[in-house]
Amino acid sequence: MTGSERVTGLLFLVAASAPPLIYPAAQAGVASMADLALWLLLPSGALFLLLVVLAGFRGMHALMNRVAAGAMAGVLATVGLEVVREISFHLGGMPGNLPELLGVLLTGRIMEGPDLLSNLAGWGYHFWNGLCFGVIYTVLLGHRRLFWGVVYGVAIGVIFLASPAVSAMGIGFMGRDMPAMPVTVAVAHLVFGTILGGLSRRWVWKNQEFLLACPRTGGKG
Repeated sequence: MTGSERVTGLLFLVAASAPPLIYPAAQAGVASMADLALWLLLPSGALFLLLVVLAGFRGMHALMNRVAAGAMAGVLATVGLEVVREISFHLGGMPGNLPELLGVLLTGRIMEGPDLLSNLAGWGYHFWNGLCFGVIYTVLLGHRRLFWGVVYGVAIGVIFLASPAVSAMGIGFMGRDMPAMPVTVAVAHLVFGTILGGLSRRWVWKNQEFLLACPRTGGKG
C-alpha cells in the first residue's frame, strides 16, 4: 500500500468520524446541533466527497472498494436498525422519535416542532451516520468475519447509551429509568452489526491485514 493511499484512508476516517459525534456533543453542551452541522457536518461531508473523487482519480481501487462496500453496507444496516427502532417506538419502548428529534435540533426548530424540512434533515443525518459507521468499519478492518461486525455494532450501541445523548432524554444514565430503551438499542445495534459484518465480508476484497492495509492490486483476491 502506498503512502498516499494510507493518508487518504486516514482522511476518510476523519471525515466519517465527525458526523456521529455531533449529536452527543450537542447534548453535552459543546454547541448547538445547528452550529455543529455548519462547522463539522457540512465540511466533513465535503471532505468525504472530495476524497471519493481523489481516490477514484488516483486509481486507489482497493481503498475505494472498502469505502463503497462500507457505505452501502452501512446504509442497509441502518435500515435493519430502523425496523427494530420503529417497532419499539410504536410500542412505547423509546422516549421519542429520534430522527424527528435530530431534525428539529439540526434546523433549530426545537420550540416549533418538526416540519417536512426538519424531518428530511433528521432522517438524512441518521442514514449518513450509518453510512459513516460502515465506512469506518471497512476502512479499518476490511474483509473480516461476521463476528467483528457484531462486536462493532454492539460497541456503538453501548457507547451511545453511555453518551450524554441518552441522559439528556431524561431517562437516566444508559436509559436505566426506561428499561425497554436500552434493550431496544442493544437489539437494534446487534442487527446493525450483523448486517454490516455480513455484507462487508461479502463485498470487501479479501486480504489478511487489519487497519488501513489494502492489497496493492485491485481484484477480489
